[in-house]
Amino acid sequence: MKAQQWRQVLGECVRDFFRTAEMEHFYSIRMTPERARIYLLQLGLYARQRRNNWPQVAANCPEFEVKQRILAYEYEELVEDEHSKTGHMDLIVRQGKEVGLSADEVMNAAPLPTTKAAMYAWFWIARTRPWQEAIAASTIAEWTNDDRLLGDIGGGNCSRLYKIWSRDLNFSAAQVPNFTAHSKADVRHSDMFIDVLEKYVAPGREQDVLTTATDSMDIHRVYFGGMAQAMERAS
Repeated sequence: MKAQQWRQVLGECVRDFFRTAEMEHFYSIRMTPERARIYLLQLGLYARQRRNNWPQVAANCPEFEVKQRILAYEYEELVEDEHSKTGHMDLIVRQGKEVGLSADEVMNAAPLPTTKAAMYAWFWIARTRPWQEAIAASTIAEWTNDDRLLGDIGGGNCSRLYKIWSRDLNFSAAQVPNFTAHSKADVRHSDMFIDVLEKYVAPGREQDVLTTATDSMDIHRVYFGGMAQAMERAS
């Protein structure tokens, strides 16, 4: 399957995810400082878990050029890029301070049961599925912030949340560094592995890759759905 075909089928998977009841519920909730804290604490857990998942994909992959690509991506997330000189967790910590969270609270957050289940499921995919499937399942998460793909249906996650936090909390762009950074960084990250899928997914295995990518989006539904329920219970 050519790169453009992968972009189309995986893109539709992401667009379908944004049309689910869980995501409609999540974006319908009015934001308050307490709800913002719930979101950021679970987001910090999500971001840290992805640092566990990608190395598993790299370990299972025998292709040197793909390992290099993964490590280049992880360097930006863990070490530095144009958005942060200390890695992307710093963006979440900085945004957390705007709603009264300390760095320790962000780094030592307790997962919601749904977040815990989602983290186990994502790690299982990264650890046990063929690396081509795991690549798709991991990289598709970046697509959820790609406004090129999602602009006509309300935008990617970070763009939507920026609008919500601006409306409900009166926050400026400077107060939501994680949203502003990832609405840009994840557009580039969305493109990083399309050519890998074209090159390394054997004919006849395309549906397996698409199925695992869809599984990843279903796990995202659990993760966001659990946050929506917790946020709605909060004041």
